[in-house]
Amino acid sequence: MSVLSDHSPSAPAWFADAHAALPKPERWDPGEDVPWSMPIILHMPKDPRPSRTALLEAAATAVVACCLDERAAAVPGAAASGAAVPAAAPGAAASASDTANASADDGSGSFAAGLRGWYGARIRKIARRARNVHWERVQDLPGVTATVSGASARALVPCPVADTDPIVGKLQIGGTELPAEDAAPVDVGGRGGVPVIWVDADLGMTVGKAAAQVGHGSMLLAAVLDADAAWRWARDGFPLQVREVPREGLPDDAEADVVVHDAGFTEISPGSATVRVTGGRYVQDWRRASAGLVQG
Repeated sequence: MSVLSDHSPSAPAWFADAHAALPKPERWDPGEDVPWSMPIILHMPKDPRPSRTALLEAAATAVVACCLDERAAAVPGAAASGAAVPAAAPGAAASASDTANASADDGSGSFAAGLRGWYGARIRKIARRARNVHWERVQDLPGVTATVSGASARALVPCPVADTDPIVGKLQIGGTELPAEDAAPVDVGGRGGVPVIWVDADLGMTVGKAAAQVGHGSMLLAAVLDADAAWRWARDGFPLQVREVPREGLPDDAEADVVVHDAGFTEISPGSATVRVTGGRYVQDWRRASAGLVQG
């Protein structure tokens, strides 16, 4: 008998280091002399148009995968530690350029430094759209691409807004919108199912705004888990679901593991609760392990 023996491998040092750096939901507003942002690039081909839900799931997956990428660790020699990089979830694979970037990250620490500089400022994410050659070009910038049900998004390493790469700066923030979809049933199978990011549909957010908010949700869920539970989620490929539902259908604050409140810089009023996150089996297993429960 052991505590969660079938699902509780210890996180390797590089992952624990990257995880420990994540900002916690309850932290104070640090303010900022220099505004930073994480660009989220949404792949928006003309034909076929991606599903809005799948695109939001790809954005949420890309953000948390970027924050907990092996290159996000500041542990000396972590990238050469030999610890297995989490296998990609179905549809949430790293691109070939991610593999090249990982090899090219020669210990300068720019990937980790970008994330940690951003963590010390306001956690701003700005979604832009790209297609064709513009989409191909952003694959060469440091970050992680996720693809879910044919929809793709890439989370790039954060930087000061003034230092945004020209390749990114040329991309449009607004523009093509995707229609809202009827919320599909939530998969609640197997020990609580996968994490669900619940979006307040009554706020009427654009797909770009919603992409930034679900990215907040996935990143903050990882932060509230302990390192071993977050590593389990990473090893599974960060499976998650996004559901846009009317406010009356959202989990309440007591049921949610994370509640994201928007700063109100764009589209919606300051303090609006944009998303709530339920962590599914990863939160449940973490709580069981913390309580010292055992299973055969």
